[in-house]
Amino acid sequence: MYKIRRGFVMGIIGLLIIFTLAGCSSTGKAVNSNSQGDVSQKTEDKPQVNPGGGDAPNAQTGKNVDQNALKQWEGVKGRIITDHYPAEITKYLEENKTKETQRAFNINNKTYLVMTMGQQPSAGYQIELKNLALKDGTLRVSVKYEKPLKNDIVATVITYPSLIIETDDIYEGHYEIKYDIEK
Repeated sequence: MYKIRRGFVMGIIGLLIIFTLAGCSSTGKAVNSNSQGDVSQKTEDKPQVNPGGGDAPNAQTGKNVDQNALKQWEGVKGRIITDHYPAEITKYLEENKTKETQRAFNINNKTYLVMTMGQQPSAGYQIELKNLALKDGTLRVSVKYEKPLKNDIVATVITYPSLIIETDDIYEGHYEIKYDIEK
């Protein structure tokens, strides 16, 4: 009886180890997160970044599309970036992660629009880009602060949501930048 019970327990432990190792095996795809606690954008009308770089298959056509291509907004070309920030932006994010901020950087002939939501008590917070519009000398950045719904199950972990937009042909100082934030 003791040997049967011991064999049964050892079998269960063996299965648990196998399932655990199978669940931890690498598929070669990176998880889209960084030290600032960014949350990926989820809607189809926003530029998506392939964490592995390069082209990714389009879910509807199956053909590869360039995930790093600029999106045309209202008079502005830009893309949301989620990793590989210039050093100045990485430093800024680290120094200001607990604060709500909006700032523009001109680095290597590109303007980066950086927004931080400050320290948040759980996962599920993100900054959603609604629109970029250049009209009459004003670059208007429209975003919405998303937060988890009351009944959402989210990880209890401190996060620092941020949104970094790389623009093309927009230079800090040449345009007034206004941030419209829906909270």
